[in-house]
Amino acid sequence: MSTNDLINVGLSEAVDDKLAELKEMGVFADKIDGYRFGVSLAIAHGAIPGELVKRVNLYNVGSLDPEQSLRRSVEALMPAALTDTTVYRLIERLADWGVTELYSQAKAGEIDFVALMDQASAKPE
Repeated sequence: MSTNDLINVGLSEAVDDKLAELKEMGVFADKIDGYRFGVSLAIAHGAIPGELVKRVNLYNVGSLDPEQSLRRSVEALMPAALTDTTVYRLIERLADWGVTELYSQAKAGEIDFVALMDQASAKPE
């Protein structure tokens, strides 16, 4: 694992547009809330997403994760995924995956947050 972690995290350009649209649709009051939820959703589903394409910076890690709860969660729950990347690089990949999933559901109708969490909690270990 590299010690040179990001000080700013982002999303791919395409997913940043999707996150902005989710905010405009009223799914989230602020994009940062959607970003955090996307990370949590991806962790809950055990997603191991690939590198971002055409990455854009969005948030300083101090603003996104002031108490480092995202960092600690990823370190505790996904240690194997950190063998070839840093924590915040993985966090932005997780956010990208999670926001994409949320956007797909929003475009198909309405996001059922309860069903999303039920699916994640029912996922076999």
